[in-house]
Amino acid sequence: MAKEKVLKPKNEFKKWFSETRSELKKVSWPTGKQVINGTNIVFLMIAVFGVLVWGFDFGLTKLLSFVLDNAVS
Repeated sequence: MAKEKVLKPKNEFKKWFSETRSELKKVSWPTGKQVINGTNIVFLMIAVFGVLVWGFDFGLTKLLSFVLDNAVS
């Protein structure tokens, strides 16, 4: 049975770092404009959903308040 080569922790780190750098060079990074456009879309969607949640919360609060006030009378 062939003996496996045992790497020292220092060599393992070097290998991992080298492989990571190699893979990151293959990544197709977005341009600055694409990042800004994506960020703006995220902020817009957060605002839209925030308003929707606030609207549902406000409406259900008013509905529940109306139902409970009329149920007691």
